[in-house]
Parts: sequence; structure tokens; C-alpha cells
Amino acid sequence: MAVPKPNWRLLKQRDLLTKYKPIADYGLIGDLKTCALIGIDGSIDWLCIPRFDSPSVFASILDKKKGGAFRTLPDYESFESRQYYEYLTNILVTEFKSRSGKARITDFMPCFKVENTMVSCGEIHRILRCTSGKFVFSIRFEPRMNYGRLRPIVERIKGVGYSFVSPDLDTRQELALITSRKLESPERGVLASTIRLQKGESVKLVLRYGGVKIHHKEATWTEIKLRETRAFWRDWVSKCTYEGKWKDMVLRSALVLKLLQYAPTNAIVAAATTSLPEEIGGIRNWDYRYSWIRDSSFVLWAFHELGHNEEALGYLDWVRSIFYLTGENIQVMLGINGERDLTETCLDHLSGYKSSKPVRVGNAAWDQFQLDVYGILLDALYFSHKHVKRINEKVYNYFVKQIVKAVISNWRKPDCGIWEVRGRREHFVYSKMWCWVAIDRAVKIAEWLGKEEDSQRWRVLRRKIRLEIMTKGWSKSKQSFRRAFGSDKLDAANLLMPQVRFLRATDPMMLSTIERTKAELLSKEKFLYRYLADDGLEGGEGAFLICSFWLVKCMALAGRGSEAERLMESLVKHANHLGLYSEEIDPNTGEMLGNFPQAFTHMGFITAAVSLSNNSTKTTDTLS
Repeated sequence: MAVPKPNWRLLKQRDLLTKYKPIADYGLIGDLKTCALIGIDGSIDWLCIPRFDSPSVFASILDKKKGGAFRTLPDYESFESRQYYEYLTNILVTEFKSRSGKARITDFMPCFKVENTMVSCGEIHRILRCTSGKFVFSIRFEPRMNYGRLRPIVERIKGVGYSFVSPDLDTRQELALITSRKLESPERGVLASTIRLQKGESVKLVLRYGGVKIHHKEATWTEIKLRETRAFWRDWVSKCTYEGKWKDMVLRSALVLKLLQYAPTNAIVAAATTSLPEEIGGIRNWDYRYSWIRDSSFVLWAFHELGHNEEALGYLDWVRSIFYLTGENIQVMLGINGERDLTETCLDHLSGYKSSKPVRVGNAAWDQFQLDVYGILLDALYFSHKHVKRINEKVYNYFVKQIVKAVISNWRKPDCGIWEVRGRREHFVYSKMWCWVAIDRAVKIAEWLGKEEDSQRWRVLRRKIRLEIMTKGWSKSKQSFRRAFGSDKLDAANLLMPQVRFLRATDPMMLSTIERTKAELLSKEKFLYRYLADDGLEGGEGAFLICSFWLVKCMALAGRGSEAERLMESLVKHANHLGLYSEEIDPNTGEMLGNFPQAFTHMGFITAAVSLSNNSTKTTDTLS
């Protein structure tokens, strides 16, 4: 049964032209190489092409004046709009009603397989169709190359469309707009037109990456590409095995996670965007268009829960190939093609979303010391060995043993933790827990492979790490696991303890931790802050949505299913009109904050839904 279409919303043209839309007012399309954000008004306000991490050509979400956009705005002072996905696809439909008629825009990026070869041609297809009466669109195509720094040189190719070329050879970007319509150029680097449609009439506008000149005719094969793309997404989602409550939302989250995967390497980006703020007007604005080992591995938990193990295999093979024989040099994040240096810079010419500066490119966390990466990698490898693909002697000797060696050398050191604090390093309980996970999984792998000498030696270390956590990581005054040794502040990340099998959710210490975490970090009875402690940065932030989903799962595992389900129901209501989640939310206003859509949040939603659906007090497999 199809998901009901959302309600119509009244929009005013003046507001859309002068104000920033809420983050929640966007949908996502993509082709497994990059993606675009399309507003409820039909405007493409964010596109980096040909890759997720390429310089933007549309970035009006970060600067309405300088960023550039591809607007297809109804030419009326006010109109109604609604937006939805074609069922079980990532094909986005935006419908409009005006005083004169109805129309819709169908947006998609071609994405399908031909004889097991992925086809994604760097195109956005936009089909404008009048469905009732007559309708007028105001079109403005304004690419701004290299994050809004450059206006392109435009050339018309008669009978085909227009070519857009960056004037800077060092940051060369090339686009084509394929259309039979002749458009006006009201200013340099811009094309504009008014398109009038009668019932049944349609216009196709195709954006294609690459090509100074267009050396072919206007044939875009839009209808065939639409059919193939629709079939690809429906075939992929049909392999999801989930049949529990919130099925439509779970499948939508799965489709979002798949959209955030870079097909050539199977890397998964943390989010589609950079620098959407954690606080309006604040400085906590980060670039998430890269692949964190942690986030990606957690996403694989979600794919496994849904029956999609092929994603796990592809990603693990890629990560293993990069870090083979480099146990001491494993870093927490990579570029989507394996790039290691992700030096962070600020784009001072952009004003930022609602004046939230700076706008950042790159992420300084790439060079941080984070202990959890060791446990996360060995947990993922353990999962692979247990469920899908056995570990051979070379992988054991040159990958598993190298990571164990790194843990032995480093587990007593302070680190930057899961939240990548930019202040001083601390002995985070969460990080120590993952060191325990690393050794625990290594012990089990060694036992499977008959490496008794290794397993005996590592079991001693496993007990030592556990004892350190249970003594130094426990706050007697709070009756809770603490954020870091020597501190009585709490951390929502400790709710992962049952999920990684460090401690049962029904253990008295864990039950007490759940209650203290709720008492200190929960806002409005549903939104959980990750922590409330000085982290070396100015300003504040919203509540982290994944933390609330961790709480749902933790309570479900503790046998408190009714309470967990009530919390889940309240969180489901805070997805946007398409079922998408951002990184954070303002508990006071309900406004979405942070980069969007966020893989981490959707992963948390899926695993929480599966846990509730299973209605079990036992831990699920995750990657363990």
C-alpha cells in the first residue's frame, strides 16, 4: 500500500525568494555518486557534481544571493504545494495548485544497472507537466561554480540547449542544460524564462555534467531513464526483509542510506551537505560529505537488519584494502575515494544558512585520535566472518593482529571520542568500551581460527580493559556510567553498551544509567542531548536525534517495550514530510538542525524499529 501523500501547504512567492526555507522543507535525489536537495517550492538549492564532495554548482541553501540555484517556481503570488516520493523509489514529485490550475515536477537522477554495471550519468531530469487547467512557471537557471565563487560562461547550442563553463581553468566545472526552449539571459551566467503550460502539456529540462560543447542532438531518453531508475529502486528495496511496524518509514530510511552511498567504492557519506548549523547563527557547522569509519559501519548494522549484506561486504572490502598492514595508522574518516588528507578550510565569501558562519569545506576530524575505530573495524570484520565471508590467514595476520597491536599500544591514552571534541583529549568511557569490543572480537576470531595462544593472551587484556571501565567509568554519586574518567557528566553514547554486548540492558548498572541519562539529558520527554559539558567550542547545539533512537533501543532491550514504543511514536512525528531526518533538532521549536539528511540518524531509526518489532529483550546481532 502506498504512503499517503502529504497535505497541501500554502506558500508565498515573496517569502521563497527572500527567506531561507526550513531544513525540513527539502527532499533528496541522487545517483549513487552525488545528490541534490530540492525544496518544496521546486528549487534545487544544493548540488555538488560529479561527486558528493565536489565543489557546489548550486548552494543557495548556504547563501541565497551568491550560492546559485535551479528554480522552477510557480509564477503566482501564492500557491499550494505538496511533495512526495514515488512509492519505493527515490523519484521526487512536487505538486502545485494555483488559481488557474495544477501542475507537478518530477525530479530524478538516472541510476540503474545494465548487465550488473551501474549506470549513473551525472544528470538531473526535470519533467514539468500541467495536470489541470493551465499553469505558469518562472524558470531561473543560475549555476555558481566552485562554491558560488564563479559565474559561468554561457553558450547556446542551437536546437539542443546551453553550455555552462567555469572561467577558471584550475577549478574547471562544465554543465549543460538540455532543452528545446529558448531562454533569456537577464544577467551574466544566468538563464531565465516563463513557461506556460495547458493541461496535458509538459516540458523536460535536463541538467548534464560535463561538455564545453554538446556534440549531439536533444535526445535525452528521459522516459526510458525514468522507467529504468524506477525499476532499480523498487528492485533494491524489495530485497529488504523488514515487515514490522513503521515499515514505510523504515524502507524510506533504507532508501536514504542507499542514496548516501558512493557506488564506485561503496563508501557511505555521513550526510549530503556541509555546514548546515547545529545552532542558528552559531559556528558549529561541519562538512559531512565524507566517509566516517564509525558512521559507515553503523549504517551497515542497519543494512544487515534489513537483509542487505552486500553493502557490508563491499564497504568492508574497500576499508580493508585501504588499511591493510597499517594498524597504527588507521584514521577515523576518509574521502569517498579513499583520500586521507581532508584539510578543513572556510569559505568566507558565503554567508551561511540563516547567517550561520563559517561555511566549511573539509573536516579537521580526519587527523584526530579516536580509539573507537579499532573496535568498530574488528566488530565489522567479526560480523563478516560470522555471517558472510570467512577471514583467511593473511587477513588475520596483517589486519586483525595489527589492529590488536594498535589497541595494546593505545588503549590507555586519552582521545577525542565519538563526538570529536576539539578541546583537550579525555579518557572517554565510550572509547574504552570500543577498545574492549576490539579485543573481544579478536578473541572470538582467534578462537574460530584455532589461534589458542593469541586468544588466551587477549582474554587477559579484555578483562583488564573491562575492569578499568567498571571502576573508573562508573560514577557512584550519579549511579551511572560517566562521560569520561574523573567526570560526573554523562554521555548518551554509553547507551550503546548493550548493543555491542559489553553489558546487558537488564543489568542494574545499565538500568540505572538509562534513568540517569534520561534525567539529565532528555528534553521535552523525547529529545536527548548527546552531553551537556564543556567541549572547547563556543555556542550551543540541538538535541542529537540518533541519541533518542539509542534510548528507544536500549529501553526495548531492557524489556520496557511499551515505554520505548511511546518514545518511538513521538520521534516518528518529527521526520519531515518525506520521512527524512537531519542530524539534530531544536527541542523548543522542533526545527531541524545540522546536516541533512543524516545517515547516522536514519541508521538509528532503523535499528530502533527493528528492535521494537522483534519485541525481544535480547541484543540483536548488529555487526557482532
